[in-house]
Amino acid sequence: MKTTLLLIYSAIYYAASVASFCPSFLPQRNSFTTSSPLQPSITTALFVVTEEDVIALVEKAEDLWAKAYEARQAANKLSEKAEAIGLDAEVSTSDATEALKQSISVEKVADATTAQNLSLDLGYQLEEALKAQDEADEIELRAEKALAESEAALEQHLIDFPENA
Repeated sequence: MKTTLLLIYSAIYYAASVASFCPSFLPQRNSFTTSSPLQPSITTALFVVTEEDVIALVEKAEDLWAKAYEARQAANKLSEKAEAIGLDAEVSTSDATEALKQSISVEKVADATTAQNLSLDLGYQLEEALKAQDEADEIELRAEKALAESEAALEQHLIDFPENA
């Protein structure tokens, strides 16, 4: 019973001391073994953040920001295209409506069909622009998270290696 409690205590100590203070994004690990009269030998993992770790996280954040910028540019182009189609559809619809008020002919029905097709194209372009905007937002959120991780890693690196401060 006493041995079981000692093992449980050791597991809780290990989980609290290592997991609480070691961010999951830090790959470096050194192991230390300690023992005491009350506890058998315990191995504790110690994570340190190296300069290479910080650089890798910063580069990841930079890459994501570049992708977010490209996605935002693509979304803006789609939005501008949808705006142009919308203006064309508005003019075409107005012209077709006025023409059909006077009389109906094959040419006027074709104009109305063109106006209708432009409206459908507008709907498609708006949908694509919204998808691109959502994708850009998602990439931007990932970039912000990566930036926060790189800042945390830099802070931890300066704690682990104060001579680099």
